[in-house]
Amino acid sequence: MSALPALRRGACPSLPEPMQTGDGLLARLQPLAPLTLDQLAGLALLAAERGNGILEVTARGKLQLRGLTPATAPGLAEAVAALGIDVPQGFPVEVSALAGRDPEGRFDPRPLARAISERAAPLVPHLAPKASVVVDGGGRFRLGGLKADIALSAGEDGLSLALAGQPCGVVQHARATEVVVALLQRLAAQGPAARMAGLVAAEGIEALRVACRLAPPVGTPEEGADPVGLHTLADGSVALGIGLAFGQVRAAVLANLIDAAHGAGVTEVEPAAGRALLLIGLAPEAAETLRAQASGLGFLTDPGDPRRRVFACAGRPACASARLDTHALAATLVPLLGGRTLHVSGCPKGCAHPSKAGLTIVGLDEGAGLVVEGTPRDAPARIVPPAQLRETIEKDLA
Repeated sequence: MSALPALRRGACPSLPEPMQTGDGLLARLQPLAPLTLDQLAGLALLAAERGNGILEVTARGKLQLRGLTPATAPGLAEAVAALGIDVPQGFPVEVSALAGRDPEGRFDPRPLARAISERAAPLVPHLAPKASVVVDGGGRFRLGGLKADIALSAGEDGLSLALAGQPCGVVQHARATEVVVALLQRLAAQGPAARMAGLVAAEGIEALRVACRLAPPVGTPEEGADPVGLHTLADGSVALGIGLAFGQVRAAVLANLIDAAHGAGVTEVEPAAGRALLLIGLAPEAAETLRAQASGLGFLTDPGDPRRRVFACAGRPACASARLDTHALAATLVPLLGGRTLHVSGCPKGCAHPSKAGLTIVGLDEGAGLVVEGTPRDAPARIVPPAQLRETIEKDLA
């Protein structure tokens, strides 16, 4: 089986520093505010002119442009800025889609996220590239399912703090920035490879709770609703959530969606965790019409669509580490799922879905590994030639 210790998920592409992949350079951005349709159209044009025409929305709701080259990547950050799109300048803190506008939200997480981002900015050179902080204001689109070094989520008597997914305690809003920055300082002191899971393992969750002067933990964060579908907002308008199959869309298809969205009266677009886009500002009738149009363009508009339970990385040929054509393989296996979640990972890194799935297929040098209720890093129950996967899975699931 392929050796795991050498595999790392530490690289984190950005606009000024794209990451080399199998299909060229990959750049990632996290808009600070919802996009206008013109800004989204501008990104689609950049994807077509500078990349291979593919725009992605990640599991964490970030945007990616693929297939950039050494000739087209320079100046991308400036081109995005020219569209009027602001990206975090300090430490990037994640909040949910529609933060501050979710009628079921308990508080607006954006001011707290900005305060943490600004206070933690000097620590960025000393932290792991993928070090993450999430602030969840509660409501419909909760972020409890996202993997994070530090997660704050709305609770009954304050903010629940989780470290590397483990409940640690409850902190009041007034101390939240102080506590999170202090924890990031502890990580930074251990070097740019340190992650919170290692700190928790070394010191213990209870010792960290005491050090942070937190009240005992209460409950666990909720994952929230699927962003795909129709959602009524606080002002009475409707947001239409559409999913991207495997998190990708071609620039030409996105341009067609933007044209339809203009006609429907969409005012803003918000990338959402779960590889989705939220089209905001619709009247109910217009939302239904746009939903049908989006479905006709190949977007996922029904949260019950079995493809919403499929996670697949870029795979071959887009990723140099991949041993499988993950998208083609996942598409052939969707009819066999029967309610299960499926993760097709081109290699054991598991970039698309680091958590457990009902069935995981992982690309190895020896073939395709099958893991039941696990992750790509777990030992496979069996390894079969990729050409025999469908037949094997049909027998196993019969």
